[in-house]
Amino acid sequence: MAVPSAFVRRFDLTSRLIHWSLAVPFLLLLLTGLTNYAPRLKALQFAGFRVFAWAHVLLGFAMVAVALVVLLTLLRSRALRAEAATLADLTDADQRWLEHQARALLGRHKAEPPVGRFNAGQRLNALASTAATAALLATGIVLGVNYVQKDVIEVATVNAVFPWHTVIALATIPLVAGHIYLAAVHPGTRESLRGMTRGVVRRDWATRHHPRWVPPTD
Repeated sequence: MAVPSAFVRRFDLTSRLIHWSLAVPFLLLLLTGLTNYAPRLKALQFAGFRVFAWAHVLLGFAMVAVALVVLLTLLRSRALRAEAATLADLTDADQRWLEHQARALLGRHKAEPPVGRFNAGQRLNALASTAATAALLATGIVLGVNYVQKDVIEVATVNAVFPWHTVIALATIPLVAGHIYLAAVHPGTRESLRGMTRGVVRRDWATRHHPRWVPPTD
């Protein structure tokens, strides 16, 4: 489908499906996990089962399956691997961008260094999200298996893993909150949400925020 001249293609359908297939269960897992700190919700039962505890475990196993599908898709697609490599490639330009953001927070406003398809904030968010997701899935598998069948994994292992799973999950809250705020609320960056829902962003926005990436008009 042709893209109107006022817009530029940001993400293709596969990239968007990968994003949402990971983002939605991750958010649901975070919310169901937080019910541990709400006694009434934690104790809620149906047919003798704790509703949110089982929902958390089942969602966790589902996300493991999704993550494996995503990994296989990345391994089979050269374009997706190239996109992932671009996203993970921190350079000197990213350091300059971060320094500019730090100066801006201190009120020292200067012209923002031009960036390509992704800025350093997006790259660091992607790297942190990937690392946190991998750690949560690894620890979550141990806890999930133990929740379903107590005699499979040693108690000492479960007791060692549980605090790490909790700490990493809590540490992702500001990461997730910041991501949602920038994507859906902040007026200077919320155009990026269109890129992850419709696949395109306004050309004038892309030219301001990603001048080294935006392609020329036909």
